[in-house]
Amino acid sequence: MKQILLFSLLFLGNLMSAQKKYDQFYINNKNDTIKCEIINFSNKRVNVIANGAKMRLSPKLIKSFSSYTSNGYRTFTILKNDLNNFYEANIIGKISFYKVYTSNGYNGILPVMVKNDKIVYLNVLNPRNRIAELISDCPSLLKDWNETENYKTSDKEKIVNAYNRDCE
Repeated sequence: MKQILLFSLLFLGNLMSAQKKYDQFYINNKNDTIKCEIINFSNKRVNVIANGAKMRLSPKLIKSFSSYTSNGYRTFTILKNDLNNFYEANIIGKISFYKVYTSNGYNGILPVMVKNDKIVYLNVLNPRNRIAELISDCPSLLKDWNETENYKTSDKEKIVNAYNRDCE
C-alpha cells in the first residue's frame, strides 16, 4: 500500500512539474512574457488566446513563442535580419540551426543556419558548399566535412553541434 501511495505521489509530482514546464507563452517586443493558449501557428502568424482575448500575432509584433505540441516542446523566434517569419530554434550557438515551415515545395520545412546574424538557407539540392563556407574558420572540421565520410549532407545538426563544441 505504501508503495502505491509513494508511486502515486511521485507520478502526480512529475505530472505537475511537466505542466509548469510546458506552459504556453509568447514574448512581446517589450520583453514581457505573456501566458496564453496557442491555438495554431505558421511561419507568418500565431493565433493565441491571452487574457480572454483571441489575437493573431505576426513576427513584427512579438519576439518569440513557445508551445508544447505533439512533437514535444518547441520554441519559435524571429531572427535579427528577418522580421517576416517565425523560425523553430533547434540549436543555438556560434552557428545556430533553425527550421522555418513554409508552403513551398520543399516539404514545407526549410533548414536554416545562422552565423554572425547572417541567415543561410539550405534549401538547395546540395547545401554542402554553403555549410563549408560557414565552417571555413575551423580547418579540422572543414577537412572532415569535405574529405571524409564522417558527415553526410543530411547531418546538418551534427555538423552544427561539432562546430559549436570544437571550434573557436
